[in-house]
Amino acid sequence: MRPLRDTGPSVPKENMALQDELETRSNQVRSAEKKLHHKELEAQEQIMYIRQEYETKFKGLMPASLRQELEDTISSLKSQVNFLQKRASILQEELTTYQSRR
Repeated sequence: MRPLRDTGPSVPKENMALQDELETRSNQVRSAEKKLHHKELEAQEQIMYIRQEYETKFKGLMPASLRQELEDTISSLKSQVNFLQKRASILQEELTTYQSRR
């Protein structure tokens, strides 16, 4: 009986062709990854540049004293919010305790 498929010398050639294709694809993947990494770095640099440009323009539009006053106001408001949240929590606990006694 004859084998249905000749597995002679063509199999190593097929394996070599597949290995070559695999290596080519692997190289393409590595190249694409390098390009992607490069593009990511470029994007990060652009973001940093735009942020610096924005901050420079923003500082130029607002006097430093006004900026400091606004930052102080924001800080004060944050403290007040924290205090009021704590106070509301205490009052809620007292209400819950009062309601449970009734």
